[in-house]
Amino acid sequence: MGAKLLIQPEAGVPFEVPIRGTVTIGRTRENTVWLRGNSQVSRQHAVIRCYGSDQYQLIDLGSVNGVEVDDQRVVVPMILKHGSRIRIADDILTLHLEVDAAADEQDFQTVSGTTHLPSVMDMPVALVVCDIREFSAISEKLPSEDLAPVLGMWLRDAAKIVERVGGTLDKFIGDALLAYWGSTSNAKLNCGAAFAAAKQMRELAEDRAWPDGTPFNIAIGVHYGPVSCSNVGLSAERDTTIIGDAVNTVFRMVSNAKALDEPLLVSSDVVVNIPGNTHFRDLGEQALKGKHQLVRVFGMAD
Repeated sequence: MGAKLLIQPEAGVPFEVPIRGTVTIGRTRENTVWLRGNSQVSRQHAVIRCYGSDQYQLIDLGSVNGVEVDDQRVVVPMILKHGSRIRIADDILTLHLEVDAAADEQDFQTVSGTTHLPSVMDMPVALVVCDIREFSAISEKLPSEDLAPVLGMWLRDAAKIVERVGGTLDKFIGDALLAYWGSTSNAKLNCGAAFAAAKQMRELAEDRAWPDGTPFNIAIGVHYGPVSCSNVGLSAERDTTIIGDAVNTVFRMVSNAKALDEPLLVSSDVVVNIPGNTHFRDLGEQALKGKHQLVRVFGMAD
Protein backbone atom coordinates (compact mmCIF):
# COMPACT_ATOMS: atom_id res chain seq x y z
CA MET A 1 0.00 0.00 0.00
CA GLY A 2 1.29 3.46 -0.95
CA ALA A 3 0.16 6.95 -0.02
CA LYS A 4 0.25 10.49 -1.25
CA LEU A 5 -0.68 13.94 -0.04
CA LEU A 6 -3.15 15.95 -2.09
CA ILE A 7 -2.30 19.59 -1.38
CA GLN A 8 -4.59 22.55 -1.87
CA PRO A 9 -2.59 25.72 -1.13
CA GLU A 10 -4.32 28.84 0.12
CA ALA A 11 -3.32 30.46 -3.14
CA GLY A 12 -1.99 28.55 -6.09
CA VAL A 13 -2.40 25.38 -8.07
CA PRO A 14 -3.16 22.09 -6.25
CA PHE A 15 -0.41 19.49 -6.35
CA GLU A 16 0.39 16.09 -4.87
CA VAL A 17 3.43 14.52 -3.19
CA PRO A 18 4.04 10.78 -2.66
CA ILE A 19 4.89 9.68 0.89
CA ARG A 20 8.09 7.68 1.02
CA GLY A 21 9.56 7.11 4.47
CA THR A 22 9.67 10.59 6.00
CA VAL A 23 8.00 13.69 4.57
CA THR A 24 8.83 17.15 5.92
CA ILE A 25 6.40 20.07 5.60
CA GLY A 26 7.35 23.74 5.79
CA ARG A 27 7.63 27.06 4.02
CA THR A 28 11.18 26.63 2.72
CA ARG A 29 12.42 24.90 -0.40
CA GLU A 30 14.29 22.04 1.34
CA ASN A 31 11.05 20.51 2.64
CA THR A 32 9.40 17.59 0.84
CA VAL A 33 6.16 19.58 0.88
CA TRP A 34 7.01 23.20 0.19
CA LEU A 35 4.17 25.48 1.29
CA ARG A 36 5.59 28.59 -0.25
CA GLY A 37 4.39 32.14 0.20
CA ASN A 38 2.61 31.67 3.52
CA SER A 39 4.13 33.52 6.47
CA GLN A 40 1.96 31.54 8.92
CA VAL A 41 3.81 28.34 7.99
CA SER A 42 7.03 27.69 9.96
CA ARG A 43 10.30 26.86 8.22
CA GLN A 44 10.02 23.32 9.62
CA HIS A 45 6.36 23.00 10.48
CA ALA A 46 5.55 19.28 10.65
CA VAL A 47 6.69 15.85 9.56
CA ILE A 48 4.90 12.68 8.45
CA ARG A 49 6.63 9.32 9.00
CA CYS A 50 5.59 6.00 7.51
CA TYR A 51 5.83 2.88 9.67
CA GLY A 52 5.26 -0.56 8.22
CA SER A 53 3.03 -0.85 5.20
CA ASP A 54 0.15 1.41 6.12
CA GLN A 55 0.73 3.47 9.26
CA TYR A 56 1.37 7.19 8.86
CA GLN A 57 2.16 9.43 11.82
CA LEU A 58 2.11 13.24 11.84
CA ILE A 59 4.25 15.23 14.28
CA ASP A 60 3.99 18.99 14.85
CA LEU A 61 7.56 20.28 15.14
CA GLY A 62 6.73 23.06 17.56
CA SER A 63 5.20 25.35 14.94
CA VAL A 64 3.89 28.72 16.08
CA ASN A 65 0.48 28.39 14.43
CA GLY A 66 -0.01 24.66 14.89
CA VAL A 67 -1.46 21.81 12.83
CA GLU A 68 -5.02 20.49 12.77
CA VAL A 69 -6.13 17.04 11.65
CA ASP A 70 -9.85 16.76 10.97
CA ASP A 71 -10.38 20.00 12.95
CA GLN A 72 -8.45 18.71 15.99
CA ARG A 73 -5.25 20.43 17.15
CA VAL A 74 -2.26 18.09 17.00
CA VAL A 75 -0.52 17.91 20.38
CA VAL A 76 1.13 14.48 20.57
CA PRO A 77 2.12 12.61 17.39
CA MET A 78 -1.09 11.53 15.63
CA ILE A 79 -1.82 8.48 13.46
CA LEU A 80 -3.41 9.44 10.14
CA LYS A 81 -5.98 7.47 8.16
CA HIS A 82 -7.24 7.53 4.59
CA GLY A 83 -8.92 10.87 3.99
CA SER A 84 -7.35 12.62 7.00
CA ARG A 85 -7.61 16.36 6.38
CA ILE A 86 -4.55 18.27 7.58
CA ARG A 87 -4.79 22.04 7.97
CA ILE A 88 -1.63 24.15 8.18
CA ALA A 89 -2.60 27.82 8.24
CA ASP A 90 -5.00 27.98 5.26
CA ASP A 91 -3.32 25.20 3.29
CA ILE A 92 -5.16 21.86 3.21
CA LEU A 93 -3.35 18.51 2.83
CA THR A 94 -5.39 15.33 2.42
CA LEU A 95 -3.93 11.85 2.91
CA HIS A 96 -4.83 9.40 0.17
CA LEU A 97 -3.98 5.72 0.64
CA GLU A 98 -3.46 3.73 -2.53
CA VAL A 99 -4.03 -0.01 -2.63
CA ASP A 100 -1.25 -1.82 -4.48
CA ALA A 101 -2.67 -4.98 -6.05
CA ALA A 102 0.77 -6.56 -6.32
CA ALA A 103 1.48 -5.85 -2.64
CA ASP A 104 -1.91 -7.28 -1.68
CA GLU A 105 -1.11 -10.46 -3.58
CA GLN A 106 2.27 -10.72 -1.88
CA ASP A 107 0.62 -10.18 1.51
CA PHE A 108 -1.82 -13.02 0.76
CA GLN A 109 0.99 -15.34 -0.34
CA THR A 110 3.02 -14.54 2.75
CA VAL A 111 0.10 -15.32 5.04
CA SER A 112 -0.56 -18.58 3.21
CA GLY A 113 3.09 -19.55 3.53
CA THR A 114 4.04 -19.56 -0.14
CA THR A 115 6.65 -16.81 0.03
CA HIS A 116 9.33 -15.72 2.47
CA LEU A 117 8.68 -13.05 5.05
CA PRO A 118 10.40 -9.68 4.62
CA SER A 119 13.98 -9.95 5.84
CA VAL A 120 14.43 -9.72 9.61
CA MET A 121 17.84 -9.14 11.14
CA ASP A 122 18.64 -9.95 14.76
CA MET A 123 21.30 -7.64 16.15
CA PRO A 124 22.44 -6.16 19.47
CA VAL A 125 21.79 -2.43 19.79
CA ALA A 126 21.97 0.29 22.41
CA LEU A 127 18.50 1.66 23.13
CA VAL A 128 17.23 4.94 24.53
CA VAL A 129 13.66 5.68 25.57
CA CYS A 130 12.84 9.20 26.73
CA ASP A 131 9.46 10.02 28.26
CA ILE A 132 8.02 13.18 29.82
CA ARG A 133 7.06 12.93 33.48
CA GLU A 134 3.53 13.84 34.52
CA PHE A 135 2.56 14.66 30.96
CA SER A 136 -1.08 13.65 31.50
CA ALA A 137 -1.39 16.06 34.42
CA ILE A 138 0.28 18.86 32.44
CA SER A 139 -2.03 18.27 29.46
CA GLU A 140 -5.07 18.62 31.73
CA LYS A 141 -3.87 22.01 33.00
CA LEU A 142 -2.67 23.65 29.80
CA PRO A 143 -4.72 24.49 26.72
CA SER A 144 -3.59 22.73 23.54
CA GLU A 145 -2.33 25.97 21.98
CA ASP A 146 0.17 26.29 24.87
CA LEU A 147 0.99 22.59 25.13
CA ALA A 148 1.54 21.72 21.47
CA PRO A 149 4.43 24.14 20.66
CA VAL A 150 6.42 23.12 23.74
CA LEU A 151 5.99 19.41 23.09
CA GLY A 152 6.64 19.79 19.37
CA MET A 153 9.88 21.70 19.92
CA TRP A 154 10.97 19.11 22.48
CA LEU A 155 10.37 16.18 20.14
CA ARG A 156 12.12 18.02 17.30
CA ASP A 157 15.18 18.90 19.38
CA ALA A 158 15.43 15.45 21.01
CA ALA A 159 15.26 13.84 17.56
CA LYS A 160 18.06 16.14 16.40
CA ILE A 161 20.22 14.88 19.27
CA VAL A 162 19.63 11.29 18.15
CA GLU A 163 20.60 12.20 14.58
CA ARG A 164 23.64 14.23 15.65
CA VAL A 165 25.02 11.38 17.79
CA GLY A 166 24.58 8.87 14.98
CA GLY A 167 21.46 7.06 16.19
CA THR A 168 18.23 6.01 14.51
CA LEU A 169 14.90 7.37 15.67
CA ASP A 170 12.62 4.34 15.66
CA LYS A 171 9.32 5.97 16.60
CA PHE A 172 7.40 8.48 18.67
CA ILE A 173 4.82 7.00 21.04
CA GLY A 174 2.71 9.77 22.51
CA ASP A 175 5.14 12.02 24.36
CA ALA A 176 7.92 9.38 24.32
CA LEU A 177 10.55 8.50 21.75
CA LEU A 178 12.50 5.31 21.08
CA ALA A 179 15.92 5.44 19.44
CA TYR A 180 18.73 2.95 18.92
CA TRP A 181 22.40 2.70 17.99
CA GLY A 182 23.61 -0.38 16.09
CA SER A 183 25.30 0.87 12.95
CA THR A 184 28.60 -0.74 13.99
CA SER A 185 29.42 -4.09 15.58
CA ASN A 186 31.32 -2.30 18.35
CA ALA A 187 29.21 -2.49 21.54
CA LYS A 188 31.35 0.10 23.32
CA LEU A 189 30.85 2.67 20.56
CA ASN A 190 27.11 2.03 20.39
CA CYS A 191 26.61 2.19 24.16
CA GLY A 192 28.83 5.25 24.47
CA ALA A 193 26.87 7.10 21.80
CA ALA A 194 23.49 6.17 23.29
CA PHE A 195 24.61 7.29 26.76
CA ALA A 196 25.96 10.56 25.32
CA ALA A 197 22.60 11.21 23.62
CA ALA A 198 20.73 10.46 26.86
CA LYS A 199 22.89 12.94 28.79
CA GLN A 200 22.28 15.61 26.17
CA MET A 201 18.52 15.05 26.39
CA ARG A 202 18.72 15.40 30.16
CA GLU A 203 20.62 18.70 29.81
CA LEU A 204 18.17 19.89 27.17
CA ALA A 205 15.22 19.27 29.49
CA GLU A 206 16.86 21.12 32.39
CA ASP A 207 16.77 24.33 30.38
CA ARG A 208 13.02 24.12 29.71
CA ALA A 209 9.74 24.71 31.52
CA TRP A 210 6.04 24.54 30.68
CA PRO A 211 4.28 27.87 30.01
CA ASP A 212 2.80 27.90 33.55
CA GLY A 213 6.28 27.57 35.07
CA THR A 214 6.06 23.84 35.85
CA PRO A 215 9.52 22.22 35.43
CA PHE A 216 9.98 20.16 32.28
CA ASN A 217 10.92 16.79 33.78
CA ILE A 218 11.78 13.68 31.81
CA ALA A 219 12.71 10.06 32.49
CA ILE A 220 15.25 8.21 30.33
CA GLY A 221 16.21 4.56 30.09
CA VAL A 222 19.37 3.28 28.37
CA HIS A 223 19.78 -0.45 27.70
CA TYR A 224 21.78 -2.79 25.46
CA GLY A 225 20.46 -6.03 24.03
CA PRO A 226 19.37 -7.96 20.94
CA VAL A 227 16.41 -6.81 18.86
CA SER A 228 14.77 -7.88 15.64
CA CYS A 229 15.07 -5.13 13.09
CA SER A 230 12.81 -5.41 10.08
CA ASN A 231 11.28 -3.41 7.32
CA VAL A 232 7.78 -4.51 8.24
CA GLY A 233 6.37 -3.12 5.02
CA LEU A 234 6.86 -4.49 1.54
CA SER A 235 8.60 -1.38 0.26
CA ALA A 236 12.16 -0.35 1.08
CA GLU A 237 10.82 3.19 1.32
CA ARG A 238 9.14 2.41 4.65
CA ASP A 239 10.86 3.20 7.93
CA THR A 240 12.13 0.15 9.79
CA THR A 241 11.09 -0.70 13.33
CA ILE A 242 12.61 -2.79 16.12
CA ILE A 243 10.99 -5.33 18.42
CA GLY A 244 12.16 -7.73 21.12
CA ASP A 245 12.65 -8.25 24.83
CA ALA A 246 15.33 -5.53 24.99
CA VAL A 247 12.78 -2.99 23.75
CA ASN A 248 10.30 -4.05 26.44
CA THR A 249 13.06 -3.85 29.06
CA VAL A 250 14.09 -0.28 28.26
CA PHE A 251 10.46 0.91 28.37
CA ARG A 252 10.03 -0.75 31.78
CA MET A 253 13.22 0.94 32.96
CA VAL A 254 11.68 4.33 32.21
CA SER A 255 8.73 3.45 34.46
CA ASN A 256 11.18 2.54 37.23
CA ALA A 257 13.10 5.78 36.68
CA LYS A 258 9.93 7.70 37.50
CA ALA A 259 9.25 5.54 40.58
CA LEU A 260 12.84 5.97 41.80
CA ASP A 261 12.76 9.72 41.04
CA GLU A 262 15.79 9.31 38.78
CA PRO A 263 15.97 11.29 35.54
CA LEU A 264 18.21 8.69 33.90
CA LEU A 265 18.59 4.92 34.43
CA VAL A 266 21.27 2.85 32.74
CA SER A 267 21.31 -0.94 32.73
CA SER A 268 24.40 -2.97 33.69
CA ASP A 269 24.55 -4.17 30.07
CA VAL A 270 25.40 -0.60 29.08
CA VAL A 271 27.69 0.17 32.02
CA VAL A 272 30.02 -2.76 31.29
CA ASN A 273 30.48 -1.33 27.80
CA ILE A 274 31.54 2.09 29.11
CA PRO A 275 34.69 1.14 31.06
CA GLY A 276 36.22 3.69 33.39
CA ASN A 277 33.10 5.83 33.47
CA THR A 278 32.57 7.33 36.94
CA HIS A 279 29.18 8.89 36.25
CA PHE A 280 27.15 6.02 37.69
CA ARG A 281 25.57 5.11 41.05
CA ASP A 282 24.71 1.45 41.53
CA LEU A 283 21.00 1.18 42.42
CA GLY A 284 21.05 -2.60 42.59
CA GLU A 285 18.77 -5.13 40.97
CA GLN A 286 15.29 -3.87 40.22
CA ALA A 287 12.08 -5.72 39.42
CA LEU A 288 10.57 -4.52 36.17
CA LYS A 289 6.84 -4.79 35.62
CA GLY A 290 5.92 -7.85 33.58
CA LYS A 291 9.42 -9.39 33.79
CA HIS A 292 10.54 -12.23 36.05
CA GLN A 293 14.27 -11.55 35.77
CA LEU A 294 15.69 -8.68 37.83
CA VAL A 295 17.68 -6.01 36.03
CA ARG A 296 20.62 -4.24 37.64
CA VAL A 297 20.41 -0.50 37.01
CA PHE A 298 22.53 2.56 37.66
CA GLY A 299 21.69 6.21 38.19
CA MET A 300 23.83 9.27 37.55
CA ALA A 301 26.52 10.10 40.09
CA ASP A 302 26.25 13.84 39.52
